[in-house]
Amino acid sequence: MNSVLAKSSVLAKCALFLCLAFALISLPLKAETLAAPGAYQTLFSQSADTAQLVALSQKLNLGETVRGQFVQSRQLKVLKKPLISQGQFIFDKEQGLIWQQIKPFESLLILKDKQLIQRDSQGRVQVSKADASASAAVMGDLLPSLVRAMLGGDISGLSENFELHFLITDRLSPDGQWQLGLTPKDPLMKKAIANMVLEGSDVLQSLVLLSAAPNVTPQDMTRIDFSALSQGTLSEAELAQYALALEASKP
Repeated sequence: MNSVLAKSSVLAKCALFLCLAFALISLPLKAETLAAPGAYQTLFSQSADTAQLVALSQKLNLGETVRGQFVQSRQLKVLKKPLISQGQFIFDKEQGLIWQQIKPFESLLILKDKQLIQRDSQGRVQVSKADASASAAVMGDLLPSLVRAMLGGDISGLSENFELHFLITDRLSPDGQWQLGLTPKDPLMKKAIANMVLEGSDVLQSLVLLSAAPNVTPQDMTRIDFSALSQGTLSEAELAQYALALEASKP
């Protein structure tokens, strides 16, 4: 575990939300599932310009509410095989983010109003406030902006906290395959997540988290693949999940 995470339990849980600290079952993956770190060197060698970011914002803007499924593959230096989990998520610009893992065991994370609410497989609920420490406050500020950028198309706000890099990976593709690289400007954030890569075409397809510079190998790497993205107002069942955040935060 990274030292900066160990020093702050709240910071660790925020990073856990982005799947840096899940204790998951190990299952085999095809070799091509996780790209080698060096695959992103070209991306991080060039900066993004304003026109590219505006075009990308329009692609990623899925509206007020978006939901979908995810498969997470996490490769650790100390393990021979990746760790796999899967589940579903809901993002609403007003209510926040629900990240629900279904396999290999059930867990629920809600990011709302700088709070991280976690419910484990035994139904136990724990609340962490992002302003509990300076280091956790960094995560509390940056994670919501990252989520809004990924799922809501709010790319412009990222430039305040990240160095942005952009690469069109397949100009011949009718969907226009692209990569957006993010390097945190804040030292605390950078120690927790050195670099991030968003990948997609007409919609967001994946998020890659790198524990070190793109040319460093071996290193810890997490890839989250998104699918079945859809829009629409929140259902009663979905609103009930967000209600857990309100109940959990009561004294």
